[in-house]
Amino acid sequence: MVMTPWGDSAKLRERRLRPGPGVPREEVVANQRERLFGAMVAAVAERGYRATTVADLVELSGVSSRTFYDLFGDLDSCFLATLEAIIAASIAYAVQSSGERPPSSAPSGVRLPAAPVAAATWEERARAGFDAFTQMVASQPAAARLGLVEVHAAGPEARVPLEHAVAGFEWLARQMLEQSPERAGMPAEMVSAHVGAQQEIARARLRTGREAELPRLAGELWDVVASYRPPPRRLRLTGRPPEPAPETIDAHDHAERAIRALTAVVAEEGYAAATVDEVLRRGQMSASTFYGYFEGKDDAMSAAVDSGVARLLAAVLPAARRVEGWPRGIRAALGAYCNFLAARPALARLLAIEVHAAGPEAVERRDAALAPLRALIDAGREATGADPPGITAEVIVGGILALTERRLRSGGTEALPGLAPLAAYLALSPFLGAEDAARVANWDGRRERRRGA
Repeated sequence: MVMTPWGDSAKLRERRLRPGPGVPREEVVANQRERLFGAMVAAVAERGYRATTVADLVELSGVSSRTFYDLFGDLDSCFLATLEAIIAASIAYAVQSSGERPPSSAPSGVRLPAAPVAAATWEERARAGFDAFTQMVASQPAAARLGLVEVHAAGPEARVPLEHAVAGFEWLARQMLEQSPERAGMPAEMVSAHVGAQQEIARARLRTGREAELPRLAGELWDVVASYRPPPRRLRLTGRPPEPAPETIDAHDHAERAIRALTAVVAEEGYAAATVDEVLRRGQMSASTFYGYFEGKDDAMSAAVDSGVARLLAAVLPAARRVEGWPRGIRAALGAYCNFLAARPALARLLAIEVHAAGPEAVERRDAALAPLRALIDAGREATGADPPGITAEVIVGGILALTERRLRSGGTEALPGLAPLAAYLALSPFLGAEDAARVANWDGRRERRRGA
């Protein structure tokens, strides 16, 4: 049994309309579609999208195969329609919760938690709108998993409604922020980072079955996000960004050579379309050599994630140690993060974009491997004496990952170096405040000469 926005999956068949004259055709079709939507949510929750079949949906919903193909044509179309229905209901609920517009009606048959009574103060209304997301995820985890986790397995077309939904949530957040004198004028990318961080935190809980934690974390999440103020000065990049260099397949052993060949193939073709045969051709190795190290493409992808994050951290952590003081160490580390990925387009795409297409396990592996970066940020507690909420470092890294993915999709790796000042401001502001965070974010990375030297 899986609870879906269209009811208990075990009772979807019971929702079938009784046959007979007098039932309008549009009601019959709406009923069939809703049962299939519920079946899609349940099947994906239990099996994952890659393993879900039309037969699974027919069995759960009680809708015949012929009717399914009359309504949707194929599995991808049904997934997309289900996703769009979930998104429409979610946006309507978030808008209603914030009181930004008159309540909107959710799509037919969708069950969401009751929206709170519209609050009076800005703080109350903003908090209600912010909390709406965690409430929806916690109350409908199977639908949330489909929309936030499994959507990446459904191909590029499925990302389109998700991106539109994110844009809608960001628009709503900006409208709310403009009503607060202290927060008006917040840069659009900072809003994107906060919305992206909230999604990353929800995905992490959904992947590991810990979505029940989200309502308890909502207060900490809000405290972190609400602490930010617009940068008091323009954040700018100083210095020349790195030039992307050809990424060689050459490596110290066969396993690493296969990993680098996979990275190149995935960057060019996407993870779903990449094949072991193409990896063998690119790496100029035999199948027996490849399978001597890896069980298959998924196993090699896991190794590529491990290797890629290790190489990234090997650039980031020493950069932080080369300068004096934690604040400048963070600025140097995030500059190294952006420059390292900018100089390695294939690896950047694998770690920020294609890792999602590889599945929840690959994303979980990447996020676990990034623990040293979160620890580096969290060291600001001891260095500054500040005591932001415990989830602060996770919010910051989640926001930076979301902005990295967005910049790669919109502008390619050449857009990444310019992200460093904003990333540093996001990391430093909860510990230093807006003024000092902006000053360090604009630091050029050079040592200050001592007088008389």
